[in-house]
Formats: sequence, C-alpha cells, structure tokens
Amino acid sequence: MAAEKDELEPGAVQHYDDALYYDYTYRTRTEDIGFYRRFVRQHGGPVLELGAGSGRVTIPLVQDGAEVCALEASPAMLARADEKSRELLEPKDRKRLTLVQSDMRDFSLDRTFNLVLAPFNTLLHLYEPGDFARCFRSVAKHLGPNGRFVFDVRVPQLKELARDPDRVYRVRPFKHPTLGHKVEYEEQFHYDPIKQVQHVTIRFKPGPGAPRRAKAVEVLLSQRQIFPNELRALLALGGLELAGRYGDFSGRPLAEDDLVQIIVARKSSPPTIG
Repeated sequence: MAAEKDELEPGAVQHYDDALYYDYTYRTRTEDIGFYRRFVRQHGGPVLELGAGSGRVTIPLVQDGAEVCALEASPAMLARADEKSRELLEPKDRKRLTLVQSDMRDFSLDRTFNLVLAPFNTLLHLYEPGDFARCFRSVAKHLGPNGRFVFDVRVPQLKELARDPDRVYRVRPFKHPTLGHKVEYEEQFHYDPIKQVQHVTIRFKPGPGAPRRAKAVEVLLSQRQIFPNELRALLALGGLELAGRYGDFSGRPLAEDDLVQIIVARKSSPPTIG
C-alpha cells in the first residue's frame, strides 16, 4: 500500500508546484467562486477551506467579509496565496485570513467552523478509502453543531476515461508565464480502472522563438474518479452524511448528464433507538 501511495504522489503535487502557471490556466474559472461566495453569505462563517491553492476562492471570500482559514499542502501555492493576499486585500481584511500548510487528510486546528469548503476537485487527490476516511473525520471534528461541508468534484465521464493512452492531444502554442517563452502543449491520458485514477501527463515543449537552451518540461496530474453513488459510502467512512447535491453552480439538482457534482454534507445523525 505504501508503494502505491508513493507511485501516486507525483500526480498529487507536480501540477501545483508552479503557482503562476496554475493562476494563468484557471484565470477564467469564476462560476464556482460565485457559488461559494453566495453559500458563505447565506450560511455565515467562520470558514475553513481545504486545498485553498493560490487563493482563487479564498481571497474573494475574505473580500466579502468572511473569516477564512486556508489550508494548503503545497508550499508554492501557499506562498502565492500569501503574495496575492498582500496585493489584493486591505491590511484590516488580511487579519481575517489565516494560511496553514497542512495535509488535508490529517489536520488539527483546535477550533470549529460553520463551513468547511473544498472547491474545484480538491478531493480527487484522495486516492484510497482510508484517505477519504481520515480527511472526512478531520472535517467532522472541525464542524460546528450545525456546520456544513461543501465541495465540488467532476463526475467521471466514461468516454474520457476510455481515451487511447497512446493518443497525444495538442493545443496551439502559448507563452508560458513562468518559462517566459512560447511552448507547445501536449496531454496524454491513462485511466487505471482498478484504482479509479485518471493520470494526465502534461508536456511543455519549447515553441516558436524559444531560447536554444530551453528544455521540455513534463508534469503528472493524477485524479481519483468518484462516482456519484460512491460518495455516500465515502462520506459515511468519516462520520458524515449527504445533506444536499447539485449538478451545477446555480444549485440545480444533479442530473445524469452533469459534469460536476456539488455536495453539501453534515455530521451523521446519531442512530435512533427503539
């Protein structure tokens, strides 16, 4: 089991080592930010965000007046979140933001929160049932009496999982924000049906006008595929239960063709006796 986790580790971290490229790639992803802002406004804080990354969701929540504790495992992403908070937040607002470097599978903050959030596929880096159980137990421990755990993950798409692993997908060259020159971008996909993990190999090759010294860069991204009905069992492993489920960020119920599943969970109700 340890060997399997070591094998998956690169796919859990490499995509997040370059925070500038991450911000560039997801600069137009805003629909989920609106959803989480509305949810926090409706239910109130304080808020704990798991996998806060570079602060894409975190900073708008703080700008709205919420108290946010942002938990992130990647030093590069956490440093970028700190940098952006200094650029985008007033000093008085930054007092409502706490940045914590920690593994979302095991954390202890000695306090509770009204909301725990895990936006944008954060939980797809929990690969084994034990990982989910540890994470969800930690979440349950940090939820207040009426607290809610809200997260979104992709719905597995069978056509995508069946892609030919030898096929290379390419996009037009673009200027890489960190490398500083144009790159040719490639992706290859390989799905492991036993572990339910989709591996994406991402390559940046020197593009038109790149310096002669430029070299190709390869990054691995590995994401656990979580099927909708499986989520109930995974939540139960950590003492949580389903309280709501949506199929898009407008709050519409989950339908069979939806690409995302948005989950609202709470602590499991104690069993009734008699």
